[in-house]
Amino acid sequence: MESILVIRFSSLGDVVLATAVVEAVLDAFPACRITVLTKRMYDPVFAFDERIARVVGISGNESPWRIAERTGGRFDAVIDLHGSVRSVLVGSLIRARVKVRVNKHSVARRIMIWSRNRFRRRFDVLGSFLDTLKSLGIEGRMLPRIVPGRRALDDADTLLSPLRKPSGCLIGLAPGSRHPTKRWSAPSWVRLAERMFARGDVPVFIRDAQDAAFVEEIRGAMSLDIPSLADSSDLAATIGIMARLDGVVCNDSGPMHLAGALGTPFAALFGPTHPDLGFAPGYPYGAVLHAGLPCSPCSLHGQAPCRLGIRRCMDAITVETVERELDRVVRLKKHEADVRKR
Repeated sequence: MESILVIRFSSLGDVVLATAVVEAVLDAFPACRITVLTKRMYDPVFAFDERIARVVGISGNESPWRIAERTGGRFDAVIDLHGSVRSVLVGSLIRARVKVRVNKHSVARRIMIWSRNRFRRRFDVLGSFLDTLKSLGIEGRMLPRIVPGRRALDDADTLLSPLRKPSGCLIGLAPGSRHPTKRWSAPSWVRLAERMFARGDVPVFIRDAQDAAFVEEIRGAMSLDIPSLADSSDLAATIGIMARLDGVVCNDSGPMHLAGALGTPFAALFGPTHPDLGFAPGYPYGAVLHAGLPCSPCSLHGQAPCRLGIRRCMDAITVETVERELDRVVRLKKHEADVRKR
C-alpha cells in the first residue's frame, strides 16, 4: 500500500479513535502516505504527526464533489470510519482499488437502548474501526495516539509552570459534555476540586466555549479561585495543556479520549451512556467509572433525559471514588516511568 485515505469527520472522541487506524496502517506499511479527511476544527489531532502526509480539513458546507477533489481523488485504499451519507458519497467519487466502511452496529446498539437493555451486549467502537483494516491484511489492536505540536507544548509549559507546586499533582477538571445529561453535578465538581486543593494538588478547569456557563457555575460555588485554562484556546493548545497535566477528571466526552491518546492518566464518569456501548477502548492509564445500574445506558449518546427523573447513574459516583481511582492510575503511570528509568 502506497497511499490510503482515512475518513472521519467528527466528533472529537471518534476522531481521536481514528488515530489508532493510522497507527495500525503505519505499523504495517511504514512507507505508506496517509491522508486524513476530517472537519477543519479537528485538524490538530493529526496535524503534528510527521508520519501523516496530509490532513484535509473541511467545512460544514462543502459538497462531496468538492471534498473528493481536494483529496486528490486517487488512492490505493479508502477507509471510511464515518459511514454517513456524506462520507459514502465522498468515497464513491474517489478512485481506489480497495474501499471499506466501518460497521457501526447502529441497529443492534439502538435495539439495546430501545429495549431498555433487555438485549444488552458489549460493543467496541475502536475494534470496529480496526476491523476495517482486515481487508488490507492488518489485524491486531492498536490504541489511539496523538502527537502534540511543539509550540503548543512550549506554551503549555509557560502557562502551567507558575501553577505547579513542589509536591502534589496538576489535575485538569473537564466538567463539560455535549449533552448536559452526561455531566456530573456541579456540587460534586466543587467538592472534588476543594478536596484536591486541600491535600496539596492543583486543580485547574479545562473547557471550551460550549462548557463556559457550566464551568462558571461551578467556580462561582467555590470558596477557592480555581483557574480555567482553556478559555480562548484552540484544540492544538488544549492538547498541549492536557499532555502536560498529571491527571484529568472528565465525563464520557472528547477530553477522555484526548487524555487517553496522550498518555495522561484520567478518571472518566459514565452515566446515561455506558462502557458497553463501546466508547471506552481500554486506555492503559484510564479509570472508567459507572454506577452499574440496569437502566444505563438509556440513550446512545447521552442526549435523552433520565426516564426516572433522578439521574442516579451519575449521582451514585462519589467524589471519594473518583479521587481514589484517579490516584490509582496516576501512581500506575509514575511507577511504570520509574521502572523504565532503572
